[in-house]
Amino acid sequence: MSANVKKKTIDTLARNLREAARTGKPCAPVRHDLPERDIDAAYAVQEANTVHWLSEGRRLVGRKIGLTSRVVQVLLG
Repeated sequence: MSANVKKKTIDTLARNLREAARTGKPCAPVRHDLPERDIDAAYAVQEANTVHWLSEGRRLVGRKIGLTSRVVQVLLG
């Protein structure tokens, strides 16, 4: 995890994303709360949710890697 981003921030952002998924109501983009271009912090949010969902019995079956594409990065800002 990025040394610039506290675990509390990572956990809060992960929880916000889970709540948005649960309710179907969008949350603010996490990029606004993470340092620009801090890929480690972004992956830490993803990992926090992966750990959470695995602890609830979900099964890991793949990975979404779209943001490694420059075209998708530009598209999503």
